[in-house]
Amino acid sequence: MKNTLRYFIILAALLIPFTISTIKDKFPIMVGVTLGVTLAYWGMVLIFRKKRAN
Repeated sequence: MKNTLRYFIILAALLIPFTISTIKDKFPIMVGVTLGVTLAYWGMVLIFRKKRAN
């Protein structure tokens, strides 16, 4: 549960500035940020779990 909360906090912290900004074509940037944060964060969580198990 902590991991999910942290994920959404990081995602919100990175996406909120783009929603407020005046950039015309926001969608590709927001999709890229979402995918990048998702892959990086959950990859990190899986790696740390694997290291703890050893």
